[in-house]
Amino acid sequence: MINFRMLKVSDLALWISAAVLIVLGLLAIFSSTFALQTKFGGDPFFFVKRQLISLLVGGVGLLIFLYVDYKHLKKAAPYLYALMTVLLLFILFLGSSSLGAQRWLQLGPFSFQPSEISKIFIIICLAVFFSTRKKLEKFKDILELLAMVGIPFLLIFKQPDLGTALVYIVILLGILLVSGASNRLLVILTTPFLSIIFRPFFFIWIIYLLLVALALFLSNAGFWDWVLVLGTNIAVGIAVPFIWGMLKAYQKSRIMTFLNPAADPYGAGYHSLQSKIAIGSGGFFGKGFLHGSQTQLQFIPEQHSDFIFSAIGEEFGLLGAIAVLGMFALFVWRAMVIAKDCPDIFGSLLASGIATMTCFHVVANIGMTVGLLPVVGMPLPFVSFGGSSLLMNMIALGILQSIAMRRSKLIF
Repeated sequence: MINFRMLKVSDLALWISAAVLIVLGLLAIFSSTFALQTKFGGDPFFFVKRQLISLLVGGVGLLIFLYVDYKHLKKAAPYLYALMTVLLLFILFLGSSSLGAQRWLQLGPFSFQPSEISKIFIIICLAVFFSTRKKLEKFKDILELLAMVGIPFLLIFKQPDLGTALVYIVILLGILLVSGASNRLLVILTTPFLSIIFRPFFFIWIIYLLLVALALFLSNAGFWDWVLVLGTNIAVGIAVPFIWGMLKAYQKSRIMTFLNPAADPYGAGYHSLQSKIAIGSGGFFGKGFLHGSQTQLQFIPEQHSDFIFSAIGEEFGLLGAIAVLGMFALFVWRAMVIAKDCPDIFGSLLASGIATMTCFHVVANIGMTVGLLPVVGMPLPFVSFGGSSLLMNMIALGILQSIAMRRSKLIF
């Protein structure tokens, strides 16, 4: 039975941060699409209306997960995982393509991106997995964990959607770190990323492997730790050229452009360079709402989605950018407080997983708009245009509030 009095003990700071981000997002979406819509005689509020419809749908998802006790998600986890897998398989055979990627299921006039919702589902499944295992000492458990994450990871990578696939890895590492289930597995999963970075520079990679070996020696690691850690790093280093060959042409181009954006300023590097110009030209106070030259002249294609932060930076300036970053910092901080105060490990891991996912989204999205990270398809939570992303974040907010409202016994 729904008890609306429980809202009194929900986390007010979470509500405020999400609400401010949604409002700023609607303003930025309107500004970044206004000139293009009016130029061709379209409805200037078209994208805002669609985002508001998505907000209503997301509101329903929020209410469902808000008032359902989060502990019931334990029983639902196997069914959610099965649903996630089926939807991702549907994408491979029945999905619609756009901009070189096959990521959407068409539902009448609306399109739906299962990979967005799958992020919440994998957080729930991982929270169940680690809450039932204090230590990952059995090889069978490690294989089960890697298969649980690996199957949807490969299905999403196949679409291709490298950004979402990376989110899966980060969520796994975040929950693994918080759970403390296996420091050895954490090292095995994290060190190969450095091998991927260093492998193009062969001699630097060799030095890195020697440093890893030295660290294992100083820590008195056992034989199997040597085999697993060094073996994984060497295997990843050998596989890097083959992984590079599996990437799509536009993905290779994005990585090369990140290393040298000026090499192709009118092609692959165009988005990144124009985004930095827009943010830099905003100054401290910004150029004013609907007065950003880069935004209104449509120098950045599809700015209302992945590059929405550049519109905020140009028209609202450093103050607007700080406001957005402040709201995200508040959101992640409150999520971690909820995780710390939760009396059971399952709820704590749920909240930690959502905090990790949100933090990575923010860092990856804003990092690419300011040229610090490669361009990947990563929406800015609550701000970017996109129904699937907004629905996922509203559900995440509902789960966090469900945990917050049940941290202690209510007395009426």
